[in-house]
Amino acid sequence: MTVLSKLQLLNSTVTCKNISPAFFGIFGCIAIAKIYMKSFQNARKGLSLSETVGSGSAKKSAKASLNSEFFTKLKKLLKILIPGPLSTEVFYMILIGFVLLGRTIADVYMITNATSVEASIIDRSPALFAISVFKYFLNLPAISLINALLKFSLSELKLRFRENLTKHLYKKYLEGFTYYQVSNLDTRIQNPDQLLTQDVEKFCDGIVELYSNVSKPILDVFLYVFKLGRALGWGGPGILFGYLMASMIVLTKLRKPIAKLTVEEQVLEGEYRYVNSRLIMNSEEIAFYQGNKPEEQALMGSFNNLVYHLRKTIMF
Repeated sequence: MTVLSKLQLLNSTVTCKNISPAFFGIFGCIAIAKIYMKSFQNARKGLSLSETVGSGSAKKSAKASLNSEFFTKLKKLLKILIPGPLSTEVFYMILIGFVLLGRTIADVYMITNATSVEASIIDRSPALFAISVFKYFLNLPAISLINALLKFSLSELKLRFRENLTKHLYKKYLEGFTYYQVSNLDTRIQNPDQLLTQDVEKFCDGIVELYSNVSKPILDVFLYVFKLGRALGWGGPGILFGYLMASMIVLTKLRKPIAKLTVEEQVLEGEYRYVNSRLIMNSEEIAFYQGNKPEEQALMGSFNNLVYHLRKTIMF
């Protein structure tokens, strides 16, 4: 009888009015997926791959993965970015670590302060409410200073990494006749201008962002686990830490295709920029032979490839 009464209660609560938002959400997701798939098919039909310069290189690009080769290359690049253990770059990296720690402590304090404000409202205590709000406003300048210092440190480290890597690359690029061989004899690099400018900037930004994004969660996890362990014991935080590690492994596996998509995006961006620069360099010959239409087809073909790939990345 108890089970039957519970089933009757469940039937009375599950009504069309309650489940209609779920149905609308499911139908909406299906409709959006169909619209995107249709747009992909239309974009794919409009691609003129045969007229795109260097489109085969995107297909033949090496897959990016975390293996021994990746770490070997990263180690060589880090030796260029960081000249020595007592360099200014190491100082800024240590400074970023301390600032991230201060930001984590500030976040914990703000959470504690917000809890105190809520407790004062529930307890109807004007004195506690006033003290909590006063502490909140009193610590805002310090938190703003921490955020500003973090932004400054990250920007300065990105600039120093870019300066070191650019100087090294130009030293090698302008050594002997390397610049001539790259532009005229070696067809493996079709867009050295992008590699030396935009790709260097993005690489340095990515390295610094990676350092920041990896350091901050590690500090947060250890600090929160330490706080919870002291307050509630180490059983619950240990389970929480295990859950976070398992989630990190699963999410890393799910995000693995992002690396390949990013590599393909950079290749397509480089090809699109190369086609534009080729048009500028050979504009006199193109105008003489009236080759504007073929160049337009090549430009739009390269651009359509890039748009299709970006849509695929967004969909992922």
